[in-house]
Amino acid sequence: MSIRHTWPVIIVRTAIIIPVFVIGCLAIVLTQLVGLFIFKNNPSSKQAVINETKTHFVILLAGLTSIINPCKFAITIDTNSVPHGSSFNVDSSNHIHTLLQPNSVIISNHQIYTDWLFLWFLTYTSHLSNAVYIILKDLSKIPILGYGMKNYNFLFLSRKWEHDKVVLTNQLLEIDANARGHGPANGYRLLSSTDKEVKKWPQGVDNSKIWPYELILFPEGTVPSDRTTKKSAEYIASKGLPPLKHVLLPRIRGLYLALQKLRNTVEVVYDVTTAYSGLKEDEYGELVFSLKKFYLKGHGPPVVNYFIKGYKLKDIPLGKEELDSTVEASDEDLQKFEDWLLKIWYEKDQLMDNFYKTGKWGIKDDTQTKLIVGDFKLKNHFEFLKPFIVLLTVLLLSYTFLSLGYTLTFGRK
Repeated sequence: MSIRHTWPVIIVRTAIIIPVFVIGCLAIVLTQLVGLFIFKNNPSSKQAVINETKTHFVILLAGLTSIINPCKFAITIDTNSVPHGSSFNVDSSNHIHTLLQPNSVIISNHQIYTDWLFLWFLTYTSHLSNAVYIILKDLSKIPILGYGMKNYNFLFLSRKWEHDKVVLTNQLLEIDANARGHGPANGYRLLSSTDKEVKKWPQGVDNSKIWPYELILFPEGTVPSDRTTKKSAEYIASKGLPPLKHVLLPRIRGLYLALQKLRNTVEVVYDVTTAYSGLKEDEYGELVFSLKKFYLKGHGPPVVNYFIKGYKLKDIPLGKEELDSTVEASDEDLQKFEDWLLKIWYEKDQLMDNFYKTGKWGIKDDTQTKLIVGDFKLKNHFEFLKPFIVLLTVLLLSYTFLSLGYTLTFGRK
């Protein structure tokens, strides 16, 4: 047993990590509140502050996670399809450097509940962590964290499609408008619309101030488990499809809606196949690397393995363009999109099967790939202080004013 997994180390580490995380979250929310107050009449500056706190959060969580569970990233890039894929590299200090395109959608199979953190860290290696939006179940009611995530404009799902499609449409159209420079981040106002449910933003592009995005979503909607795997298998069988071994059948509506509403600005869709070293092919990642085992006991994957492939929007069947309506797509359009996504998911299942059996993805010989292996760590130790800068400044100013007041009050006596 590693010394990291002994109970004395676990107790001391937890006693330090939890307060630091809580104080860090408070510091990030304080930064948001200060920015929203100071720049209440300056939409661009408000957006810049909120975006910066996105980077603060991934720095805080990734920094603490790398202490609890130091691990490596092994990223295999399909250089034929991923823009600038051949330029991905690792420096002499084992820091990962990638060149993800702005205005992109990242899709991945779901294995454990920290998948989103690792993908957010991937955008951090491309200097795009401040542009991340995540589609996930509703976490808005979590104290402190929920408020911060709402300020991030993360896309929360209630799992009721009639409600979710309206909420998602409005948030996606806002993200798209900001990416064109014609959204609320630049002070643009909504246009009048006959549709009371859906918000409408000015069309066109203003390149003087655009706000890129990196949208992360998991089409499966949840992680594999006995219950979800059985449910997925039953549905697959009812549709007469071949069984899936390592992934769940993806849901199509959320991704379809996202690509439709962002089709004016999307540059590329990154398909990330995720497999964790330390897992056997018949094990569920969320049991082996549960949040409790991961953050309390320090049992995390030794290597995060990614295979990344890129898809141009023109190669994805999206049907008719409907940017300001929640009208459902036709069955024919949805079927074409489902066929496209299922093809990707069955390929993903085969890649994972190859990986768990051989330790390699088993890529076809005619596919040009590049492998980089680096550490899951921040760019430097000083970055970890970024989330706390405003809090430390407020405390320092408060101390200075209190000291000055004390001196003026009692110094005269």
